[in-house]
Amino acid sequence: MRLSSRCASDGTGGLEGTTERRESRLAGMAEVRLEAMTEQEFGPWRAEAEAHYARSVTSSGVPADVAAAEAAETYANLLPDGPATVGHHIWHAYDGDRRVGFLWLKFSGRGAFVYNVAVEPELRRQGYGRAIMEAGERWSRENGASTIGLHVFAHNHGALSLYEQLGYAETGRKMAKQL
Repeated sequence: MRLSSRCASDGTGGLEGTTERRESRLAGMAEVRLEAMTEQEFGPWRAEAEAHYARSVTSSGVPADVAAAEAAETYANLLPDGPATVGHHIWHAYDGDRRVGFLWLKFSGRGAFVYNVAVEPELRRQGYGRAIMEAGERWSRENGASTIGLHVFAHNHGALSLYEQLGYAETGRKMAKQL
């Protein structure tokens, strides 16, 4: 199924075609389209996403070897069937033909959860993160979700700021102490 819609700025939407896609337009910005990740794209994406997750865990005070093992276990448990894992949706985000980032979202029942979202490093702070998140939110809403959640590491100030601007509110807090 190919799904397309526009950001709230123009309010249009539609349903057509055969491949899953999401589109978003922000004022003054080119279209951002989410396309389902292929099996061939998944391996390299997973390797980089897992490594990034391990670095984030390490930044939270966990030794690098422990963080790497935790990241590998987490990805293996969450995506046992790769991009075909039931309930999980992993998209690359495009602006025209240029890949600008990705979104990994899990949908179950009335809720959605963002496991990972990223914008290519050289394209950050240009509105792509917001466009990707808003496209994921619309897809979730259109598929029956009444809530969407996410986890963000405390050291990721840019993401925290974006999520707050998008209306996300803290619902819990995980704390740790070095011994």
